[in-house]
Order: sequence, then C-alpha cells, then structure tokens
Amino acid sequence: MKRHWLFERLRSVFPRSSPSTVYWVGRLMLWSLCGYVIRYVYYGNFFRADTGILWALSIVLLSQTILLYYAFAYYIFPETLYKRRIGLFLLWLLLWHVVIYQSNYWLLYWLHRSDGSSTVADYMKLLESWGGPWGFVTSGATVFWNFFWSFVIASVLLTVKAITDSITLRTRTIQLEKDKLALELDFLKSQVNPHFLFNTLNSIYARVFDIDEQAADLLLRLSELMRYNLYETNQPLICLSKELAYIGNYLDLERNRLSGQSVSIDYNQSGGADSFQIAPLLLIAFVENAFKHGVRGASKKAFVRVQAAIVNEQLVFVVENSVFPKRQIPNDPIKRAGGIGLANVRRRLDSIYPDRYELTVSANEVLYSVKIMIQL
Repeated sequence: MKRHWLFERLRSVFPRSSPSTVYWVGRLMLWSLCGYVIRYVYYGNFFRADTGILWALSIVLLSQTILLYYAFAYYIFPETLYKRRIGLFLLWLLLWHVVIYQSNYWLLYWLHRSDGSSTVADYMKLLESWGGPWGFVTSGATVFWNFFWSFVIASVLLTVKAITDSITLRTRTIQLEKDKLALELDFLKSQVNPHFLFNTLNSIYARVFDIDEQAADLLLRLSELMRYNLYETNQPLICLSKELAYIGNYLDLERNRLSGQSVSIDYNQSGGADSFQIAPLLLIAFVENAFKHGVRGASKKAFVRVQAAIVNEQLVFVVENSVFPKRQIPNDPIKRAGGIGLANVRRRLDSIYPDRYELTVSANEVLYSVKIMIQL
C-alpha cells in the first residue's frame, strides 16, 4: 500500500516504531482532525443550544465520511474511474446518494421525534417539502443538500487521494519505461548474431559428439538455454513448462561445472505445468543468486535446492542455499543480489502480478530460503 507523506514524516519522528503502527497512528490523527473540523468548524454555527444533537450529527457525519472515503478510494475508484468505466462509477455514486440520503433523513426523523428541537423541526419541514423519504427521487435539491451535508469533506479527501494516485501511477509508468529502455540497451550491447552463434555451437556439437558424449550433451543444453533467451523471451507470457525446463537446464550446467566440488544441487518439480503461462525469465534470478551467495567461495560442503510445484492454479517456487557463518547475508533479497537483478524482478512482479504474488524470505545460520507464490 502506498504511504502518504504524513506517514513518512511520522516514521522519521518515530524511527523505532513499526510501519504498521505508524500507519494506523497517522490514520487516527487524520480522522481525529476530521472529527474536530466537523464538530467545531463544520457544525460550529448550528444547533448551538442542542449539544446532544450536535454530537450525534457529528459522529454520524464522521462515520459517513470514513465509510465513503474507504469505499471510494480503495474499491470504487480503482474498479470504475481508474478503468474508465464511467457508467458503473455513476451507478455507484447514485447508490451512495440514495443510501446516505435515507440514513440522514431517518436520523433527523428520529431526532425530531425524540428531542423536539426547533432547528431539527425546521430541517424536517424542508425535507418533507422535498418529498420526505422519497426526496432523492422527487427533488433535485436533495442532491445539493446531500452533497453539502455528507459528501463535501469526503470529496476533499478523495480528490487528494485521486491526485496522489495519478502522480504515483505516472511516476511508476515513467520508471517502468526507463527500466525497459535500459534492459533493451543492455540486450543490444551484449547481443551476438544468433545465427552465427548457433551455427558455431552446432559445428562444435557435431565434432564433440563422437569423442565425448557428455560434453556434447552439455553443449546441447547450453544451446537450448541460449535459444530460449533469444527466441522465446520476447513474448509477454510463455508456457510454464518451458520456463521450468530452462531452469532445469541451467541447474544441469551448474551441476557439471561444480562436479569436482562438495556441492549438492537438487531440483524437484511437481504438478502439471503445460496448462499455465508465466512471464519469461522471472524465476531464474533467484536461482542464480543462490549459486552466487551459497556456493561461490564455499569453504565446506554447500548445497542449492530448488522446488517448483503447481497447486490449485498457483505456482510455489522455493530456492534454498547454504549459508556460511562468516558471510553476512541481508534478509532483503534485492540487497542480496546487489540491487539490480532482483529489483527488476520485483518491479516485474508488481507490474504483471499485482496482488497475485507473495515473496517470502527466511534465513538462519545454515540456510537461506526464498519462497515465491504466484497465482497463475
């Protein structure tokens, strides 16, 4: 969830407090300020002699404001206005107009019957002249009255929220475009003519096959890795089985490279992957970093374990590697990767699978584990 500048300022004032505590303290301060404005500014000139009525109306209006804000800011706006579904947004607005009008009317009706305040009586006469409980249909004046009475404060807050969301979305879009251009530039810098490359590999494979079958097999796997990188990954989504086969080939090459060392490499896959798709090259960064931090420079037996399971249309991908006491490994996988590789993965996950993935990192003295679950 995007934090408002107020909460960032609170975090700087209370650096030892948890983010969730600071968030809720900030929310409490915001709504307390709204309650003060409603009680002493908005209703300051009304019901001067009727303190009980004033407090009742203030509490009801504050509750309506909070309810309206959260409903529109976190559900109705994202599902209608941000997706340009204007008709559905107007339908929601009409529904809320009816609900709020009815609640206000019956609240005043109850106050009028129980208290008998002349001020409330004047309001009831006005509402009755507009059609009573059916005034939201019979009188256009109820739209203005409803907005002035219950929507005005929520509208101010929602306007600020909409502007903030627009700026955030624009900033995020610009950053994604920059990342895309940077990746394309890096790709162009490192690209070798693929036809020349594969022709050379095929020529070497033909020469090696009769001499060393294992070396030929490794060349074949390397060729499949490079072919996948060059020809398959230009699509937004690819068959999950191909992505997992790519990881399997990568692990086979690493297993051969480290065959003379005390390194254990295990890979387990379960569940049918042919029926699902995934963004290409999304998982390999976690595997690469397991070798980088769990195997490189190891002074004793090391291990890398990779598990991929498809359960209830969800991919569960777990990468575990050994940890050595002298090496300080941060809990944040992005810092662990040097910042660039996994930072791009995190941004891709946020962009392609918003609210559909969960990334969990755990570590102890002997084991570092990264677990990612993606709803396919």
